[in-house]
Amino acid sequence: MPLYREATPDDITDISRLGQLLNDMHHQAWPQIFASAEDVRRDETNWRRAIGAANATTFVAQEGSELIGFISVYLISETHSFFNPMRYAHVGSICVDETRRGEGVGRTLMVLAEQWAQEKGAVDMRLTVWAFNEDAQRLYEELGYGVRSVSMGKQLSPR
Repeated sequence: MPLYREATPDDITDISRLGQLLNDMHHQAWPQIFASAEDVRRDETNWRRAIGAANATTFVAQEGSELIGFISVYLISETHSFFNPMRYAHVGSICVDETRRGEGVGRTLMVLAEQWAQEKGAVDMRLTVWAFNEDAQRLYEELGYGVRSVSMGKQLSPR
């Protein structure tokens, strides 16, 4: 059974390794949009910002000495006049090692992120999932998430 905890700076290398899985999946699905991440350390600066910040955190799932999953979540205070003012949380990234998917690790990480968000005063939870990631969409729907908007794109021919 995995141990779940907040990430520390010592976890950056393992989070980056798992993040590479996420990067590869996105790059394989849409290489015209997502850059290839050949250097596993490419995103370390990004992960450092998500660990220990006042308005963000990262949870990890650990089995023995190995990290098998993570989720990053951050808080946003909505102040735009178009929307009702509110504090909400946004899932930045979630990844579970390919060999551990289907065991409830992602589900538990999502629940931890939601609990953290509620403790910080968030009244809503949001995330973005790409259309090709049907497994993730299924998990989010099982957890009560629904489509609120649709982002559309079109690749233009160079002139």
